[in-house]
Amino acid sequence: MVLALAVFAWSCGKVEDSREYKELLAKYDSVVAISSGRAGENAELNSIISEIEANLDSVSKDQDMVSELNKEGYENQKEKIDAMITGISGYMEKNKAKMVALEKKVKKSGKANSALQKMVENLKKQMIQKEEQIVAMQSTIQGLEVKVGELNQTVAVKDQEIAAKTEEISKKDNELVERQKTIDTKENELTTGYIAYGSKKELAEKGIIKKEGGVLGMGKVLKLSDRPDNTKFRKINIKTLSEIRLGMVKKKKMVSSHPDNSYYYTISGEEVFIKITDYNKFWSLTKYCVIEVN
Repeated sequence: MVLALAVFAWSCGKVEDSREYKELLAKYDSVVAISSGRAGENAELNSIISEIEANLDSVSKDQDMVSELNKEGYENQKEKIDAMITGISGYMEKNKAKMVALEKKVKKSGKANSALQKMVENLKKQMIQKEEQIVAMQSTIQGLEVKVGELNQTVAVKDQEIAAKTEEISKKDNELVERQKTIDTKENELTTGYIAYGSKKELAEKGIIKKEGGVLGMGKVLKLSDRPDNTKFRKINIKTLSEIRLGMVKKKKMVSSHPDNSYYYTISGEEVFIKITDYNKFWSLTKYCVIEVN
């Protein structure tokens, strides 16, 4: 076109003002404008296609990441997986909007470009495949959520059962402790004895013995007080006590009541001992052993 205008101008001299020159120049400007417009349209179409392809690539990467996170356990990576799913859904929504815009641009341009049409169709197929994959992935995630929920519910039930068992065991333990305390107390009562020995005066002053019986002050005998003060006695274990050491005494007399065949006196060196031969018999009548010594 430029060459034609130049030849025309050269052959005709001053042609700027001629009708033919002006018509040719107008056609040239129109061709340049159309070519420039098509270049702009192509750039815009390429930009939309590139964005769709980039989004699809991001979706693929996020899918791979979700798969890796699932291997570590959905329950442990739930927040990250949910965030990735949200991001994937966002990419797909953007692609849908861009695909609508792309199809409108292609239709509006009126182009019968088979290569471009195939590219658009291929992108649509990729998007459909991705949507199917995303649906399958979301279904898997939902299944995992259900399993995790069921597991959590099972764990909660087990925790309640364990708590109930623990409480029951604790209650039984407390009962056993209290029972053992009762047994120990009873055992202690049954195996505790009290011993006191000394002169008649010493025993009487401590309220351990009293005189009883007789007529007009005559013939009274010494007996154990009705309510002896345990603090005035030596506390012993009747099961382990086998002898009572009275020391160097000249006389001894058993004031409390004990079967004769359950004990005997013996001397070792110059000291007198009471040997208990059968503790059950010895303590069968009383848990108090009182001996008057001089």
